[in-house]
Amino acid sequence: MGEDRPYSEIELRRLAKQQRSPEFRAWQEREAEDLAELISVVPCLADLDDPWTDAGLSAIEDAALARFPHIGEEATPEEMAYLALCARGIGHIYLRTMGEGHWVWVKLYESVPIGPAIELPGHTFWTDPGLSIRKIILYRNAGELVRERDRLIAWTREAAKRSMV
Repeated sequence: MGEDRPYSEIELRRLAKQQRSPEFRAWQEREAEDLAELISVVPCLADLDDPWTDAGLSAIEDAALARFPHIGEEATPEEMAYLALCARGIGHIYLRTMGEGHWVWVKLYESVPIGPAIELPGHTFWTDPGLSIRKIILYRNAGELVRERDRLIAWTREAAKRSMV
């Protein structure tokens, strides 16, 4: 998605097949386990009455900024696993607080393998929580996750209005 043309039948079939892949199903089945692990590596989440709120987004940001005070040239496998957990939590919070959308299994970028992203109604693009957390670390922009989620909500509302016209 995100291109200026509709998908071809072949592309639509490929996307549908990706959603049924064993890798995606296994990833979906690990959600509770991954979120529990995220709470263990971001202890501030455990202190919240509900970690899946704006306060949870802030806790994930703060923990990532503390863990990555300086950016290295290449992330280690351990760092990538940590970022994947953060992305999982960010996506979970976005979907939960927005009340719509779902995870999809897609190839977002040519240089990376197929992986999780969020699809929201009325959007012509996928949202990549992995990119969101990497931008937090790179640009050191605290509060950006809540702002990004709010922009996605506004975009979704506008898309709904346009579809009613």
